[in-house]
Amino acid sequence: MGKRKEFLCILPDRPNSLSIRKKVKGGHYEGIQPLIAQGQLVDGGAIFREHPEEGKEERFEGSVVVYAAENVEEVRDIINRDIYATSGVWDIDKAQIFPYVPAVREPISKP
Repeated sequence: MGKRKEFLCILPDRPNSLSIRKKVKGGHYEGIQPLIAQGQLVDGGAIFREHPEEGKEERFEGSVVVYAAENVEEVRDIINRDIYATSGVWDIDKAQIFPYVPAVREPISKP
């Protein structure tokens, strides 16, 4: 096994996929747990049209994820196995994967 590098991935949602996203969200969270435990999923979260507000429906645009892998092919394999990809939430044809080197990695405090 070679040295892992980080990759920043922008994974847009397909149009009108919100109901699928909600339906498979639990499976997505379950599926990423081993990746987190193995250090392959470094960071990630949802992308929104605007910050969610209480009482209003969230307007998802997709996901942003930082994966640690040996190469981009391994990253694509991880993405393609995610339930968000296999169920049609993510528009894999529009996925962007960039080599990434973090400069700062500090959590922000929640209010």
